[in-house]
Amino acid sequence: MPNWCYTQYKIKGSESEVVALHKTIQTLEQREESLLPNGFGKLWLGNLVHVLGGDWEKIYCRGQILDYNLDNGLLVINTETAWSEMSEVRHLIQSKYPSLQIFFQTEEPGMCIFQTNDRTGEYFPERWLLDWNDEQNSLYLWEYFKDLPAVIEYLKNNGVLTKYVYPSKGSITAALDDIQEERPNDISYMLEEFIEVTD
Repeated sequence: MPNWCYTQYKIKGSESEVVALHKTIQTLEQREESLLPNGFGKLWLGNLVHVLGGDWEKIYCRGQILDYNLDNGLLVINTETAWSEMSEVRHLIQSKYPSLQIFFQTEEPGMCIFQTNDRTGEYFPERWLLDWNDEQNSLYLWEYFKDLPAVIEYLKNNGVLTKYVYPSKGSITAALDDIQEERPNDISYMLEEFIEVTD
């Protein structure tokens, strides 16, 4: 059983190519049954690879489109895939539709993969993910942030932090570790940064 990776894509380019990709996905979804047999359903990425002229047995495509939306020329696609972002599928899409720019943010907590290729932060401005679970107080926090001062403010507003903490990952995790050590069976957390990648 794989670790599941969740990726959001934001795709822009010429109107004709954005619409064409959107229509291709719609056509797969509107079929009565999956184009090819698989364990994911009609929006299996292998189906998309096939209609784009690729070989699903050679292009790694283990996963599916969860949902998608076209709004004001921007196509947003959310996927669930095995282990990592499906870069080979993304490269195939870009070869089929050369005008498209595909920005993504991906997270796979099991292997600590948190990545984005949005260097400027125009499409994915949030660079930090906080997951805080306090069983005793039924406090479950899952939120994205642009920077570490925003993380600290959020933790203060939710009563987790009560003292001053310097805005660095080391300082924040040290403060959270201290709280967790007091109740190790009740508290778990994750604070991760989305690393910029160029592929």
